[in-house]
Amino acid sequence: MMRILDMIEDWWVRRTYRHAERFLTSAPAERIAAHGHRRALEVFRLAARTVPAYRRRLEAAGLRPEAVTTIDQFRSLVPILDKSTVFGAHPLRDLCFGGSLDDAAFFHSSSGASGAFSFGVGTRAGTARAATGVEFILDINFDIFKRRTLLINALPMGVRIPTRTLAVADAGIRADVVGALVKGLADDFDQFILVGEHLLLKKAIEEGADSGIPWRNLVVHVVTGGEFISETFRTYLGHLLGTDSDTPGRGRIMLNMGLSELTLSIFQDTRHTMRIRRAAQEDQPLRYALFGEGTAVCPEIMQYNPTRTYLETVPDAAGRPELVVSLFGPDLVLPLIRYNTHDIVGLMDYATLSSILRKHGRGDLIPPAHLPVGLIRGKDQAVDLGPADRISVVDVKEALYRDFDVAGRVTGFFRLMKEQGRAVLVVQLRGGRAAAQGSADSLGRCLAELTPCPVEVRLVPYEGYPYSFDLNYEVKPRYI
Repeated sequence: MMRILDMIEDWWVRRTYRHAERFLTSAPAERIAAHGHRRALEVFRLAARTVPAYRRRLEAAGLRPEAVTTIDQFRSLVPILDKSTVFGAHPLRDLCFGGSLDDAAFFHSSSGASGAFSFGVGTRAGTARAATGVEFILDINFDIFKRRTLLINALPMGVRIPTRTLAVADAGIRADVVGALVKGLADDFDQFILVGEHLLLKKAIEEGADSGIPWRNLVVHVVTGGEFISETFRTYLGHLLGTDSDTPGRGRIMLNMGLSELTLSIFQDTRHTMRIRRAAQEDQPLRYALFGEGTAVCPEIMQYNPTRTYLETVPDAAGRPELVVSLFGPDLVLPLIRYNTHDIVGLMDYATLSSILRKHGRGDLIPPAHLPVGLIRGKDQAVDLGPADRISVVDVKEALYRDFDVAGRVTGFFRLMKEQGRAVLVVQLRGGRAAAQGSADSLGRCLAELTPCPVEVRLVPYEGYPYSFDLNYEVKPRYI
């Protein structure tokens, strides 16, 4: 009986997602946005009434919730939150609807890399619905309902990916386990989906190739994110796996951005946004039109759904746009209203994106879903030597994977610093790998194409890397 009920619920949820997909590809973008505006105001009012910590915060700010009736008032009057003003300042239960954790079934934790922890809260009912949603998105991108598929979850800290029918292997942050699963089950599945931090997956794929895994004879998809991923990294990984962006059946490498305290996925890559970014990489006028004059490294470009998340930006001290998120959904337990993630993200509506693509003769790249996009640069991390001399972590990530020989010799861990008035880049070599003659020079030339800042490049042996011998894939690397 329970199996029949599960099947009925599964059918109903899938039907709901198909209806939502039709809405997002047929409704005008303005109508989609207006739907999100209403939801944002509804969640704000509910949180103001029923979340103890949030009610106190509004009272301290002298804001009466009934004074906020439009999305413009929401943006101008409602206070902005961030990790430091929310988590640790209140008991977790006081951050939840009703001031209670009674409905909580599980908790997500951030890595604590910033020195502070944040938490997300989920329910069992929400997990079941999310599982169907995850499978629906995976089917759109990877045809999981037509191919026997194994998803290998290599995310850190016990982060689980909810699914209902899809086979999942939780490998944790063990690159050797990822390789062993692929090697042992290659004859039992039509395709694999690897999900994890990008440097761990790089290690798993490279070491798998060394151990004899015929990646190019398999269909392997990759989903990664969590920090800025350069397009050159995607190209390098595709080179190892034998994927081709023009032949999606051979495998895709997709990007994703989420936060543990909010949701696993705020921004989603699609085959359309992937093609836009790759086209902009090759076409300078298009790149400048999309991302700004003088842009050397393409930001990540991903869509988001305004009916589930209201996004805006506020300027940081240097005038750069920081992402502010208001999340809503039927299973929301811990509402974060106007929550600043401190990621540098530009937002572009669907009409502007479409207009730019048409103007540059690339109307073929316009996505079918009428959704806005985020232009994601991640956290601002850079070394400044003067008004015209600046090198960022984004520059290094772009340069590191341009030369496949260099990319294959390094772990991807590096430290960028200023020593005696000059920029120094220290890059860790893979275990058992040495720098080839000219490797440092090659990396230096790639950097020189991206920034006028002179950089001294040092490639150091794996064991001699002074910033972390035992590489920790649980937390994001410190690049500065």
